[in-house]
Amino acid sequence: MYKFRKEQVLEPAFLTKLIKRFKQEYLPRFEKDQKYYKVETEIRNRTMEDGKPNNKLAHGFCRYISNMATSYFMGKPIRYIVKDDGYKEALAEVFKNNYINALNFKVSKEASKKGIGFYLIFINEKSQLRMKKMDAESLIPVYSPLLDEFLEAAVRIWTEYDIDGALEAEYADVYDDSNIYHYCCKKGEMEYSLTGGPEAHMLSDIPVIVVWNNEDRLGDFEPHISLNDAYDNAQSDTGNDMDYFTDAYLAISGASEIMLESLSGDEGDEEKENRAAKSLRKNRILFLDEKGQAQWLVKQINDAASENYKNRLYKDIFFLSQVPALSDESFAGNLSGVAIKYKLIGLEELAIMKENQFRSAQTKMISIITESVVVALPAFAAFAAISSCFTDSEDSPKAETT
Repeated sequence: MYKFRKEQVLEPAFLTKLIKRFKQEYLPRFEKDQKYYKVETEIRNRTMEDGKPNNKLAHGFCRYISNMATSYFMGKPIRYIVKDDGYKEALAEVFKNNYINALNFKVSKEASKKGIGFYLIFINEKSQLRMKKMDAESLIPVYSPLLDEFLEAAVRIWTEYDIDGALEAEYADVYDDSNIYHYCCKKGEMEYSLTGGPEAHMLSDIPVIVVWNNEDRLGDFEPHISLNDAYDNAQSDTGNDMDYFTDAYLAISGASEIMLESLSGDEGDEEKENRAAKSLRKNRILFLDEKGQAQWLVKQINDAASENYKNRLYKDIFFLSQVPALSDESFAGNLSGVAIKYKLIGLEELAIMKENQFRSAQTKMISIITESVVVALPAFAAFAAISSCFTDSEDSPKAETT
């Protein structure tokens, strides 16, 4: 989390350093999280010596954890409690135009994957208020260095390429509580420069809503990526062992003369050895000079130890992530409601942590909408009417979404 003054962020040299630092510190992490969510795990990069089996079995534990946690928390949409009929109608219109239920789910899922998600509120060319989910890679929140640590500014970054994929320019928009400042760094330049005067965003506050996944600012599966990698390696090695069984060699004792005759020729010893190795891999037959015997040579595997190791990894992944494996045998049979509740207690606690972060984000979002769009309605002289969009009653978001 960056803590600087707005005046610092608006300086081109400082802004350039900030974006460079963000790309070095956070961008690789976010890109890795996205890859693991897409089941593009580290095992896919593994290489082996030529001729050896190289299974690359990637498992989607990270995807499962994120999808399960998000669906449990936000699968049932938030219900906004509004007492005033006029305000309720106006707010409902804004939410309808922005598909609020789908938007909330997308932002929650982004936070689940990368530890942080964003809403960006803007006024479009038709003077309509719009909200958009932004990727963690595209926004840099900057907080005040004061004790309050409020959001001081937000920097949106994006890149422009030509039709052949060559870089043309990098852009940055800096948002404060009233304006947008546009910066550009063209190809070959070393520093961002201001491209135009401040543009009013016509909203009452910084139009970027930050949603942290938890107070540690980590995604739901980030601390457990190493377990996913270990399981991938174990299963891939098991697949390799199965291939070794398929590639078993037939050893024929007392028939070395046949091998020598098959390798006769004018080549040197090195060429003959290479030809013998190729023949061995192709035909999978060894000719040995002993008493006449024939047997298959296979790699011995301690299958029980391997399976126990994988079972421990499997259980650790779900235990530590607090997400249950619904296909587990413990969910089979006629379980009572109380028994199921205790099995889901970890996921329930995870949802509570998400709710604590999501609550403040929703309050700020509705505050901006109210002050910027429907403030003219007589019922909105005070913001108190909407401060109870989250309540501690049975209508709370957790109760609705879990």
